Order: sequence, then C-alpha cells, then structure tokens
Amino acid sequence: MSFGFSNDVAAHGLDGDHLVARGDSFLDDGEEAQIKSELPDVDDACWTQFVRSMITAPLSAVSRSNALGLFEMTPRRLADLGAVKRLTRARSDEGRTIWVAVFVPPLSCEKFLKNPQTQYRVFGKSMRDYTNKISTGEIARDPKMSLSGALAILHRCGPSGLETWRSGDRFPTTMMAYDRVAGIF
Repeated sequence: MSFGFSNDVAAHGLDGDHLVARGDSFLDDGEEAQIKSELPDVDDACWTQFVRSMITAPLSAVSRSNALGLFEMTPRRLADLGAVKRLTRARSDEGRTIWVAVFVPPLSCEKFLKNPQTQYRVFGKSMRDYTNKISTGEIARDPKMSLSGALAILHRCGPSGLETWRSGDRFPTTMMAYDRVAGIF
C-alpha cells in the first residue's frame, strides 16, 4: 500500500504553542511523565523535552509532502531505516512531487498511523542513527550547534540540510523546529 494523502498540519489546528495533539499521543500522561532517553549521553528529562518538541502533527496525519504521523517521518527517512521499500517519486493530487513507498510487512501505513509507540520507536531509531553518524564524522555538524538542534535539522531536511543551514538558506518550518529544541542537549 502506498502512502495516501490528507490535509496538511496547519489544517489540524496545530501551532507553535500546541505541538502535542492531546488525546492521540502516548505522551498524554501529563507534563511530568518522562521518556527513557534513546541517547546515551542525554538524560531522560532533556530527551522528553526534545521528543515533545519534535511532535508536529496528530497521530494519523499525512502531510502534503507525504510525511507521516506525530513526527512527520518522511518516506525517504523511513526507507533509510528499513521500514519501507520501493521508494519512488510520484505526483500528489495537487501536482506536487512527493516520495511514496510500501511498508515492509507486518507494518502497514494504516498500522503506522494508528500506533504512537511504533511512530516513537521509528523516531528514536532515526535519532540514534543520526547521532551515531555525527559521532563517527559521517555527518558533520557545526561545533557551535547543539546536538538537539542538529538532530532537528537532520530530521526535517536530512544530512544535506546541515550544509544548507550553514549557507544561510533556511525554510521557516526548519527554523521553527531548530528554535524549539536548540540547546536542550
């Protein structure tokens, strides 16, 4: 099953002050609830703050760019992580060029969009992968940039996003993601 299309995030009523869609997230246990850190040198409180700040859409959202779920995981990143296969470019109903793919069984698009724990596990795997690539030097980050800020840019734009960021070419949504998490860790 290829990813479907739906309204963009703005249509879901989310803004910079209300990023967590209450009622459809496993993070709804209260502001004091903490998530065990996925990164060895990051404490649980900082990791929880980062994760909460990286949630930008409702659980079952599919953006105009075909990004999925709470963390707006892109098909290209899902392919990098082995969650999808047969990644190809396609045209949306609006005429936009987007990436589409097929989930690797037993996962399906429907299952992914209904399960916050699955979305979180994939997000955590992505952050661990990017952190490992930064630590080995495979991905270079500006030493003045916090790890949390670099991860936000990588999540939104991929490895080339850090180069684009350094050149000063920045999209407003990427700047917002960076600003929400810069300096957390």
